[in-house]
Amino acid sequence: MENPEIKHIREPDPRPRTQPQPRRRRVDRRALLCSRLSIICLAVLLLAFALTSALLLVLPRSTKSLIEKRDLATFPKFTLESYFSGDFTAGVATYYDDTVPNHDGLKNLGNSFKRLFGLPKSEDSVQFVGKIDKIQDRAPAEGPTPAPVNSGADNNSPGTAGAPLPAGAAGRNMTPDASNLPAPTANPFPNGAVEQRDIIENIMIIKQDGHWRGMEMFAGGGGDSYASALNDLRSKVDPSVNIWSMPAPLPCQFYTPKEYKEYVADQSQCFDNVHAKLGSGITPLNVCAALAAHAEEPIYCRTDHHWQPLGAYYAAEAFASAAGVPFADIGSYTSKKIENSMGTMYAWSKSADLLSDPEDFTYYLPGVPYSAVYYNQDFSFAWDDDDLFGAEIPEDPYVVYLGSDQYIVKVTTEVQNGRKLLIMKDSYGNATVPFYTSSFGEIYVADIRYMERNLVSMIRDLGITDVVFTVSAFSVVGENAGHIQTLIDQNAGETVTDPYPQPGPTTAPPAAE
Repeated sequence: MENPEIKHIREPDPRPRTQPQPRRRRVDRRALLCSRLSIICLAVLLLAFALTSALLLVLPRSTKSLIEKRDLATFPKFTLESYFSGDFTAGVATYYDDTVPNHDGLKNLGNSFKRLFGLPKSEDSVQFVGKIDKIQDRAPAEGPTPAPVNSGADNNSPGTAGAPLPAGAAGRNMTPDASNLPAPTANPFPNGAVEQRDIIENIMIIKQDGHWRGMEMFAGGGGDSYASALNDLRSKVDPSVNIWSMPAPLPCQFYTPKEYKEYVADQSQCFDNVHAKLGSGITPLNVCAALAAHAEEPIYCRTDHHWQPLGAYYAAEAFASAAGVPFADIGSYTSKKIENSMGTMYAWSKSADLLSDPEDFTYYLPGVPYSAVYYNQDFSFAWDDDDLFGAEIPEDPYVVYLGSDQYIVKVTTEVQNGRKLLIMKDSYGNATVPFYTSSFGEIYVADIRYMERNLVSMIRDLGITDVVFTVSAFSVVGENAGHIQTLIDQNAGETVTDPYPQPGPTTAPPAAE
């Protein structure tokens, strides 16, 4: 009889058992690899953070933004009151955020990334930021009461988003005139060439003829303050003095796509309406037609709110013809080019499309001898530079003219016709000055926003024969117009004497390239 205990004993299975050990080893290797990679990534991030922090502390901090046309924040002054109120710590945070080293380079890099990773745009989409109404939906109004001429308020007038305007910008005004405005001047490019458009902070960004363009949207205005001031000036100066009104139109007059004409007022009609309010003895000049004839040429900047010097040339030509003075052909000038410039339209809109499509800013040096003297706002002598042109800055090409808007400038030429011109301007008028060096014996240039002398006395005491107002459309209908009346009223009855009489022209014409 078999032993029952032996019965339940089985022979060992000769087949080897399948062990899961190799699979466990593979899982362990993957986990180990992930762990190591995580440590490496963390180390790289920590190193990058530490390096960035060190560079932010060591590298010199930015003090001025060229693309934003402003001075950056300054370190706040410590007081117990500001500390306990939180203003000091908030100011410190603003300072370190605003003055990061290479401020403009990082801004441009960020805008480029937005373009690379942003959502694709519809060919027919329009983006409105803030409230921008059609012309017929806006209530007519005259501009707000202007601040005193020397307060600097003009440079900080809020735009549609409440952001300050850069110093030196031609005056902007959003107050419209809803009275029977016809369509803007026809766009020189066919409708099919308008490839894309956006509207940002009252700025339209469009692509025409393969290039991006930024334009401010003009809403019109009555121009009552402008017309009233010019009429008052006419009554207070000698009847022999010629007074001219030559407003400078904005590019939206010529380049607004047909389907968006309802968002802009016709500037030619606006100028005509304002000029109808001028009394006898003031000669109006509407240069819209003269510029429209050359709209297919580069007469306006695409990345800046000013006209190109070529546009200023055609306007100056129209004035010289009306004034009956000689005028040199542009072929007698030497052209100079500021390549890859990027102006205020990019600074205000931060458009990555404009950033990706810089332009050339071409200005013209007179081919005749002249001399130039610069005065402060109170007409005290500043310096004798014998030149109308300064540093070339691609981020702000228009500052190549006249040092800045604040200075009064006197130009002496070899013209012997007894005519003395006074150009009362905002920044738009700067580019016209070189084109009068073959037309007038003396040229004085003053900005309506900054001059501290009495305008009537200046015309009388300096022997001015011609006064031309060359200001942008925004200045005609906006706050800047009020400054003209201030110039007429301030320091009434004073005597104005040139503190630096000039012997004659000293600047030789540039050599032909």
